[in-house]
Formats: sequence, C-alpha cells, structure tokens
Amino acid sequence: MTSSEAIAKRVFEAVFPGATMAYCASQSHGEYDFDLCYSGRTIAAVEVTAATDATLMRTVARIRKGRDGPTIQAKICRKSWIVFPTNASDIRKIRADADSYLAALEVEGIDGFFCADSSPAVQKACGGLGITGGAVIPSDGDPTIEIAYPGGGGAFDPTLAVEAGEREAWKKDNRRKLGAAKKAERHLAVCMSMASLPWMALRSFPPPAGAPKIPEEITSLWLIGQGKDENEFVVWSAGRNENWQSRTVQC
Repeated sequence: MTSSEAIAKRVFEAVFPGATMAYCASQSHGEYDFDLCYSGRTIAAVEVTAATDATLMRTVARIRKGRDGPTIQAKICRKSWIVFPTNASDIRKIRADADSYLAALEVEGIDGFFCADSSPAVQKACGGLGITGGAVIPSDGDPTIEIAYPGGGGAFDPTLAVEAGEREAWKKDNRRKLGAAKKAERHLAVCMSMASLPWMALRSFPPPAGAPKIPEEITSLWLIGQGKDENEFVVWSAGRNENWQSRTVQC
C-alpha cells in the first residue's frame, strides 16, 4: 500500500463512521484500489492517485530545508502572502527580505502583483526578491509568507486544486479502473503533493461553486491534502452533479 493509499484509507474511514476500506491486494489485471464497505456490504469502488509535479520534486527540498520550510513568519506584514520564485531565485534572500518588500506593497494597497506590472513598488519587490509575483492569501492566525515552488506564478485561487483533480480524473488508467468496477458509486481520491500550488489552494480557500468536470466512469472526486500536522487533512469532495463540499478530518 502506498502512502497516498494509506492516507485515503484513513480519510474515508473517518468521513464514513463505521465503514471500512478493504484494500484490493490483487491488482494483476489493473483493478481499483479499495472496496468501501459499510456493515459488511461493499457500496463503492475507490481508486487512489497522487497529483505530483516533476519540477516540484526537483526543487521542493531547497525551499523546504530551512528552519520553517516554505513558511516565513511575518513581522512587518499585516496580511499573509504567497510569493512565486523562479528557478534562479535565492531562497535565502526571499526568507530574509520578503517581509519588508511585501509590507511596502500593503502600504500602497496592493494585494496581488506580477513582474509585468508597472508599479515601481512591484518592480522593486520582483527585482529585489527575484520572484515573478505574489498574492495575499486568507489566514486565520498570525501573518505568514508562503514560498511556492519555482514556475508557480499566475492566478492563485481554488481552481488550481480542482483542475489538478480533474486532470487525474480524465487520465485513461483511472477511467479504465473505475469504469470496469461493478459498483454504483465509483470514487477517485487525489492526494495533493505537499508544497505544490494545488495543495496550498486546497488549504487556503473554500472550494469553488459548482460541480467538477469528470468523466462518466467516476461518480465522485475527492481532493485530499495534509493540514497543519500529520493527522489533519483538508478534504474536498463532489459528484458530477453535486457541488463541492469541504471538511477538515482528524484521523
């Protein structure tokens, strides 16, 4: 059982009290991963996959190796931010100077920016930090600054998580496995890679309105991301004709 499969088992059994996720150990013919059973009766097929990024795998160690990893504890900023470095960015300089540069943008009323913006304060921040942009993100606690992985610039909103899940849903292998299942309910669980933008979007925003765009082989899409610690998970779920729901699961 992979780490993503183990996480999905914990999450589903927490979401459905009394249910069990029976692992399909024999998958020689490409069967799905779990039978979701309630009161001894199999009610659903569950396939588990992970949304990963090759660039992230190569660069996340450099971003996460500091004392606080990708998170900077802000001392001057009054809002929480995410910044988008490039492959050539000096992560140490971002950790040292991002707080002051972003605080200056707050004074000017700027909540989001890209390196192409004409504002002198934006140009100073992008040039001084070696980043492509940044944006204010929701936060319930003290202000922090999150460092995204290189190449992660662009609009930062909940659709990043949804689009990552939908890409997995349309992959031929996942469609084939769940399409062959003789179950009325066929769930695809997508575990988001830590420190990726989809993972950050999952943690930072409520899900968007509407239902996901998923193929007929899949009845429900689940997005799972680790929360504040190893026992907390943020979970979004929706069906083809069911709007997204969000929950935080301790398991």
